[in-house]
Amino acid sequence: MSKRTRSIVAFASVLAVLAPLSITTSAAELNCRVPFSFVVGNGNRMPAGLYTISTGHGYMMIQGQTGQSAIALAIIGSERGGGAARLVFQKTGDRYDLSEVWSGDGGGLQIPLAKRHREDRRASNVSAEQIVIPAM
Repeated sequence: MSKRTRSIVAFASVLAVLAPLSITTSAAELNCRVPFSFVVGNGNRMPAGLYTISTGHGYMMIQGQTGQSAIALAIIGSERGGGAARLVFQKTGDRYDLSEVWSGDGGGLQIPLAKRHREDRRASNVSAEQIVIPAM
């Protein structure tokens, strides 16, 4: 094995060991009861119910009590002064899209809408209503 190959393997090994530590130290978890069915990310449909939301550095995982789950990549955001832990949905017609998850410590994630849904919204000229569900 060449020195360069060994260096790459060593770096990958260190990264593999340390990556879970960085995720767990920056992760937050909250519980929320969502009273309507909704869409996460690129089309994962979730029924109304009780959910546990885990957030980390650039990702969000949502798990329902009856087995539904979804993972979405997200854009990291922050609020001045913190704010309450909550989920934010964009309601367009009868469709609800999860758009933000705020942990209550000032950190949050913004979940981009699917490209097709953004195009449909623009074409219909319907404005979205923001629905906020507080965490429990």
